[in-house]
Amino acid sequence: MKRKVPDIDGEESRLSNLLFNKSKNIVEKLRSLEQLEPDVDTKPAWRDDDDEEFHSNIVPNVTNKAAYSEKLRQKYENLIGTPHWAKLGKKQKLEDDDDIIRTVGHLQRKKSTNLRKDILDIKRFPKINSETGNEGPIISCVEFHPKVSVSLVAGQSGVISLFSIGGDVNNKLHSFKLKKFKVSAAHFTPDGSEVFISSKVNHNYCIYNLVKAEPKLVQLPQVVKKPSIFQLSNDGQFIAATIGYDEVYLISTVSRELLRSLKNNTKTESVAFSHDNKQLYCYGTQGEVTIWDLATFRVVKKLYDNGCVTASCITASQCGRLLATGSGEGIVNVYETSKLTTTDPLPLKSISNLRTKITSLQFNSTSEILAMSSGYYPNAVKLVHIPSYHVFSNFPKQSSNLYQVDKVSFSPNSGFMALGNNKGSAFLYRLKHYKNY
Repeated sequence: MKRKVPDIDGEESRLSNLLFNKSKNIVEKLRSLEQLEPDVDTKPAWRDDDDEEFHSNIVPNVTNKAAYSEKLRQKYENLIGTPHWAKLGKKQKLEDDDDIIRTVGHLQRKKSTNLRKDILDIKRFPKINSETGNEGPIISCVEFHPKVSVSLVAGQSGVISLFSIGGDVNNKLHSFKLKKFKVSAAHFTPDGSEVFISSKVNHNYCIYNLVKAEPKLVQLPQVVKKPSIFQLSNDGQFIAATIGYDEVYLISTVSRELLRSLKNNTKTESVAFSHDNKQLYCYGTQGEVTIWDLATFRVVKKLYDNGCVTASCITASQCGRLLATGSGEGIVNVYETSKLTTTDPLPLKSISNLRTKITSLQFNSTSEILAMSSGYYPNAVKLVHIPSYHVFSNFPKQSSNLYQVDKVSFSPNSGFMALGNNKGSAFLYRLKHYKNY
């Protein structure tokens, strides 16, 4: 008789589906329980008949019994202090409830240990767009929704698809096509109600309303004809766009008007907003980084990327402490933002594991992982541990063929990672160190 082998992968997928797609109601119920006022029984544990006789004169000049008791209590607390057993409060009542909640890891867990620097605990899930596969030969956009377990996949065909993720099958939620619209950038708004979608060959950009499931084309300001760069700020207030020259145009997402034109010394290859949206980093083709103050629209600093010959892309960490640049030679430099005080700052680390132009550079939400990839060479994708700057040795596997990875994205809490390649595939991975989507 053969022994039944447990389906480990199936069980793990089921648990992931339960964790990421069905925990909302549980969390809401627990939060409602936390808001309830504790039912504290304030009746005395016993009654002493001697308390009825009011003959003591410890506190002078007080004749009223109630006032005398209050004065006596205050005098005792000043001298001795309030006993622990006599303290009534919410914390004491809910102590057992808090212990129960702490045992549910994805709801409220103790501070986790640091991420290991050598091996990454990672599992490959089914492709996000396995149900469609018609987004185009090159997947240029793989973005995660900021609130729910949903991913957007878009590419050169102009098809934009939304999928629910986290289970055995990534079900398609909605899909639509924009005619003659090769998607080059897509960004969710912070509240997750809309997506801003752009193309390098169109004068329009699309605002897709997720609630109404309606796409709407919006014309860019006249000076921004075909945006080679289209970046939404973290707070959703600004769009930074360029047309391949030295000027960066700031557009209001509310009025849709051109706010300001920021002129740099050289052609701008990439831009990045700071974590607090107070500054804009513009990366020039010759490695010059210009930092703009978005309150005054003035240049704060100008510096040169160490050793850069041709610039490629730039990104800032969500913690606000790190800035990473990627060059056409495959070199990635990581800087500490607080030390960008000179014209030629030295990077914390120069990473040279790739040999071709960096096309995607992304920190995860905790700034513990830096993902870098090049769409010019097969399997040219690496994950770097921060702050040790060790490259995880087990990703990608030698046996896997990811083709040319052009885009890397992390989910809001780093529970998932997605890769978009030149074969029309959007790969999905589960990062097991992070318990939330």
